[in-house]
Amino acid sequence: MLRPARPEVLAPAGDRAALEAAVRGGADAVYFGLRGGGSAPSPFNARARAANFDAAELAETMRFLHAHGVKGYVTLNTLVFDDELPSVRASIEACAAAGADAIIVQDLGVMRLARAIAPGLPIHASTQMTCTDAAGVELARSLGAARVILARELSLDDIAAIRRATDVELEVFVHGALCIAYSGQCLTSEAIGGRSANRGACAQSCRLPYRLVVDGALRDLGDAAYLLSPEDLDATDVIPDLVALGVASVKIEGRLKGPEYVGATARLYRAAIDAALGEGAGPAPVEREAALQAFSRGSGPGFLRGVDHQRLVDGRTCDHRGLEVGEARGAGRRRGHEVVVVRAARPLARGEGILVEGGFAGEGEIGGRIWGLWVDGREVERAPAGGDVEVWLGPDRRLPDDVLRGARSLRGRRVFRTSDPAAAREVREALERAPRRVAIDARLEGRLGERPRLSAVAEGGAAAEVEVDAPLGRADRSPLDEATLRRQLDRLGDTPFALRGVALSLDGPALVPPSALNRARRALVAALLEASHRAHPCAPLPADAPVAEAAPPAVEPPPPGLFVLCRNVVQARAALDAGASGVYLDFLEMVGLGAAARELIAAGASVAVAPPRIRKPGEEKIDRYLLSLGPAAILVRSLGALLDATPGVPRIGDFSLNVTNKLSAREVLSRGLAAFTPSFDLDAAQLVSLLDSPFAQFAEVVVHHPMPLFHMEHCVIAATLSAGKDHRTCGRPCEEHALSLRDRAGMDHPLEADVGCRNTVFHAAPQSAAHLVPRLAKGGVRRFRIELVREDAEGARRVVEAYRRLLAGEAAPADVARGLRAEGSYGVVRGSLRVLQA
Repeated sequence: MLRPARPEVLAPAGDRAALEAAVRGGADAVYFGLRGGGSAPSPFNARARAANFDAAELAETMRFLHAHGVKGYVTLNTLVFDDELPSVRASIEACAAAGADAIIVQDLGVMRLARAIAPGLPIHASTQMTCTDAAGVELARSLGAARVILARELSLDDIAAIRRATDVELEVFVHGALCIAYSGQCLTSEAIGGRSANRGACAQSCRLPYRLVVDGALRDLGDAAYLLSPEDLDATDVIPDLVALGVASVKIEGRLKGPEYVGATARLYRAAIDAALGEGAGPAPVEREAALQAFSRGSGPGFLRGVDHQRLVDGRTCDHRGLEVGEARGAGRRRGHEVVVVRAARPLARGEGILVEGGFAGEGEIGGRIWGLWVDGREVERAPAGGDVEVWLGPDRRLPDDVLRGARSLRGRRVFRTSDPAAAREVREALERAPRRVAIDARLEGRLGERPRLSAVAEGGAAAEVEVDAPLGRADRSPLDEATLRRQLDRLGDTPFALRGVALSLDGPALVPPSALNRARRALVAALLEASHRAHPCAPLPADAPVAEAAPPAVEPPPPGLFVLCRNVVQARAALDAGASGVYLDFLEMVGLGAAARELIAAGASVAVAPPRIRKPGEEKIDRYLLSLGPAAILVRSLGALLDATPGVPRIGDFSLNVTNKLSAREVLSRGLAAFTPSFDLDAAQLVSLLDSPFAQFAEVVVHHPMPLFHMEHCVIAATLSAGKDHRTCGRPCEEHALSLRDRAGMDHPLEADVGCRNTVFHAAPQSAAHLVPRLAKGGVRRFRIELVREDAEGARRVVEAYRRLLAGEAAPADVARGLRAEGSYGVVRGSLRVLQA
C-alpha cells in the first residue's frame, strides 16, 4: 500500500514575529498579506487590520523563508474594483519578482489577470471563492488555480467526494476562528457599517448579541446571547483522516494573532501530521493545551465530523476565553481581600488571568489577573486541581456588592484561564531552542592536480556547486576522508543549514588545505541560498492590458424587464398581477416550488428558478430537478453551477458570484451566462462606473431587496427550537415558525432557511436603488430585479407596482421611496448603495 503524501502545515503571519514563530514551530509554509504606503502596491488582503508586510521588503521576506525551507504565499484575496486593477497588477508583479510561492486570490477577474501577467506564479483559490463541490474546484482550475482552499463548512465525507472527482490540490482549514457565514458570502459588515468582509474589513457582527424572536414574540434562551458566534476549530483529532484523503495542506487561521499562538499551533499540527505518517507519538496534551490557551472561544471539529447544530454555537462565548479551569462556588473575603471561590478542575497560579462567566451577553462577568490564592486558608503560589481555591484579583478589581452580599450567586458559573504567562514563556523558549535547519547532503569530487568541486543538495531540492580554489594534492599520509570532510563542512554556524550526508569521490589519496575547504563551504552556503530562491518572470503586457480588452461576448443581450424573486406562490401571483415581467421561485421546499412553477407556467408566466446559493457534493440533483420543470431561466449562484452547461435554458448569474469589475464580468459572461448580477459590495458610484460600459445591457441589477446578511450552514432554527443536531433529527421547526434576530438597536432581522437547511439572516429594512434607476436605464441597463422575503400579497403588489411605474417613467425615484416609506412600518434605505467617503 502506498504511503499517504505528507500535507504541508500552513501557518498564518500577521507580522514578522509571527512569521519567524511559524518557521521555528515547524510550518512548511506561511501565508501573509501586504500593506500599502508610499509607492508600494495597495493591499488586497482579507485581514486589513493585521500589521502585514511591506511590499518593498517582500523579496527579503521570501529569501528568509526559502533559506529555511519554508514556502510563502501572499494573500490577494479580496474583491477588486475597476479603478484598483492597476494597483492589483502592481501587487501581482511585486509577488512574482519577489519569488512568492503562490498568491491566494478571490476575485475571478484577478485570477485571469494574474495568469496573464505572471504565468509561472502559482495561484491558490481562496476560501472566499466559496468552493464547496468538485465542479467549483474545477472552475477554479480552469481559471489557473493550482490549489483550492475549500469552504470550512465541508465535512470529511464532502472532502472525500471532491477528492475522488478532481486531482487539484486541496487545502483545508484545521484550526482557529470559524466564521458563522460562508466566506465570500457574508454581507453584514458591508450592509450595516460599510466595512466589507470581502474587502478585508469584517466588523465581526457575528460576535454581537442577538435575541431570538419567534412568531413575533421574544423567546427566552437564558444566557444564550451570541447566537451567531461559533466555537473555534480544533481538528487535531481529524488529521489522520485528512492525511488519508490526500489533502495537500492543512491551514491554521490567525493572521490577527500573536507569535505564541502561531508557534504553538504550528508545532501542534507538525506533531499531529508526523504521527499520522508513523513518524512520531503525536502532540503531547501540553502542546494542545498551549495552542488552545493562546486563543480559544471553546474548540471542536467544526463541520469536519458533520453538522451538529447543538454544539457549534453555545451562545455564551464571543471572544477569547482560553481553557476552562473550574467552576465558581461563591464569593467572600480573605485577609481583607475580596475573593472568588473556585472549584479548580486544573491547577491555578498567581499571575494567570481568569474569567468567571457572566449572564446574558457577559453581564456581570468577573475577570482579572490572579494576585493571591488560598487553599484551606493557606496562601499558595500555585493551587492544585481538585479542590476549592480562593482567588483574589487584586486591589483594583472589586467584586460587585450583590455578589458579596449573596444576592447574586456565582455558583455554577464556568471559570476560564484567559492567560497563562508561564505557558506562553515556555512556548517562546521552546521555539527559541529549535532553530529551523534545512538538511543538506554534500559531495566533494575531483582528480589529483585539479581543483575539486564541492556540491550540495538541500532537503527541499535546491542544489549548488562551487569550485575549491586549491588543487587536490597527493597525500602520503592522513588522506582526506569522509570524517575529516564532515568536520570541515559541519561548521555551518548561524546558517539555516544542517549537514546530513557527506560523500567523497576522488581518484586517489588526496588532501585539500583546510582554509580552501572553509572558503568553499562559505561559497557553497551562499550559492545554496541563491538557489533556494527564484523569481517568476512577468509577461511584457501593455500598461492597460488585459483590462482594455474586457468586453462582453458578441451575443444578443437577454430580454429586458422587471423580474421578482419570490419565496412563495402568493408573492409570485401578486408580482405577476402587478406587472412583473417574470418571477424567480426560491422556495424552502421543492414540492411546493414544483407545483407553483407548473401552475404559473401553465398560466403563461415567465418563471425562472433559483437553486440554493451553496451546492455541496450530491446536491446537483436539486439543480437537475429545477431544470426538469422547464423554467424560462435559472439563477447561477455558485461556481460549480457556473461551470455546468444547461443547453436551452438561459442562465443568469447571481450576486453571489461576486462580480465587482469588468474582468470578472467578462469572465462569468464567457461561461455562457445570459446576464450577471453585480455584487452588493459595490456602492452607487462603483455600480454606475461598472455599468457605464457595454456590460450594461448584460447586467441584471437588484433595485429593491432586504440585504442578505449572513448565509450559513449552521441552522439557528434547529439549534434553538429543537434538540436535533441536523435535518434528520430537528423536526423541521422552520416549517412551523417565523424567526427573526433582534439586534442591539431593536431591529428584527428575518431568519429564513433554504432547501438545503442553510440559514440566511436578512436585513430588517429593504435596500432601494430607486435613485439610480433612471441613470442606469439611460446607460443601457435593461433588466432589473426585486427580491422579496416576507411580504404578503399586498406588500408584494405595492413594491412591484412602484418600480414598474418608475421604469415606465410614470413616477420619480423620490415618489417611490416616499410611497414605500409611507406604508405603516415599512421603510427602505439606500444601504450599501450610499457613496462611501474615504
